[in-house]
Amino acid sequence: MLQNIYLNLPRTAQNMSLSIFGAKLYKERFSGNIPKEYEGDLILLNNFTPEDFAAQAARLRELISYCKHHVPFYQKYLRNVDTSKILPTDINNILPIITKADILANKDEFISNQEGVRHQLKTANTSGSSGTPLSIKYTDESRRINYAIYNAALKQFGCHYRSKSTTLAGRILYKSPKTHPDRYDFFNKTQYISSYFISDENIKYYVDALNSWKPEFIDTYPSAIVELIKLANYRGLKFDFKPKVVLTSSENLSNEARTLIESTFETKVLDHYGCTEMAINAFSSGDKYYANPRFSVIETKNVFDTYYEVITTGLLNFGMPLLRYKIGDIVCKETTEGNYVFTSIDGRLDDIIITPEGRKVGRMDPAFKGIDGIANAQIVQESFHEITVFVVLNHENSIAFRADLLIQNIKERTSSSIDVKIEYVEKIEKGSNGKFKSVVSKIKK
Repeated sequence: MLQNIYLNLPRTAQNMSLSIFGAKLYKERFSGNIPKEYEGDLILLNNFTPEDFAAQAARLRELISYCKHHVPFYQKYLRNVDTSKILPTDINNILPIITKADILANKDEFISNQEGVRHQLKTANTSGSSGTPLSIKYTDESRRINYAIYNAALKQFGCHYRSKSTTLAGRILYKSPKTHPDRYDFFNKTQYISSYFISDENIKYYVDALNSWKPEFIDTYPSAIVELIKLANYRGLKFDFKPKVVLTSSENLSNEARTLIESTFETKVLDHYGCTEMAINAFSSGDKYYANPRFSVIETKNVFDTYYEVITTGLLNFGMPLLRYKIGDIVCKETTEGNYVFTSIDGRLDDIIITPEGRKVGRMDPAFKGIDGIANAQIVQESFHEITVFVVLNHENSIAFRADLLIQNIKERTSSSIDVKIEYVEKIEKGSNGKFKSVVSKIKK
């Protein structure tokens, strides 16, 4: 109802509403104390120190002790455990792995029953990219820690939460952008632009809005900013500002997308890997992904080759603790690097390609290397023997696209026995959450 009221307001009133709401959010996210181990300059993009792991162990003991007394699901496992001596390496011998299905089936059992805490918890909903959204209860403290991490990431590039910024993501900001695709939270100096309406017809107004605002940083889905850049390039439009950093999240960031964003804005891309459940936080500025152990205890289970499934114990949220949570994502890592440094984040385990021979294939973006003439593409595995590639051609050089070479590349990475078909489309729809998936598997696993 409030959303409908907002959408029917004039543009100036929408800006006022966003500014009032932004001031409220800022107070919720930054007012109040956080534990001292999350204060100051957190290490986000480098090898971690013994102090980081000591802080992890101390926070874990505190969390496990809390679960023993206040979280019903874990009490039967912790009844005879001396929580004062527990170490991160102990939990796999004490607690079971939990999945999203376990949480859905026993939701109330995971929520704190401590008097005075349960009724003050807030609710956040996952995007449902796996097809099953979750409602997560969280404490005010966990939200403050989460945004302290976000702010620490920005500070490494000379910015902060209230620096002049642009957020470009899947939000409904208006019924139609017309010539004004921008809305503003003036309290936090944030320009909001909706990715839902980006098109060849209105790209000029998007570029004009960004050039007029000149943000110090951009916070965006990779697919949204890439679509914006490609349409701007096609129309010969230029960006006349250089942000200090472009922060990407919520989708897989390919090497090609990173290169395009960095060359366009002459700046660095900081990619963030996290989740609504506050179960993990990892950052990459171009080489590896680093997950500070102060945020979670991470276990990895080999799936195939150098790909590992992530099992994580989030250390931030005591309101609904998720211990040894299988989040459904896979990462690529060198075995010598431990569990807190990844080579790449490779998306949902459910969306890897499986060949007729039973071989599993992770990242597919290398198949597009050297392929010209594509504006956007999505690989859909229909069955073990069939892959469809939906291709949006680039108007500038569509003649350069070679379907035969792309089919050959995909077969080389998967299997020669897979039938690969190319289907040309005008647009590839994003999910209801506004996110784009480069690989989709329809195979039931």
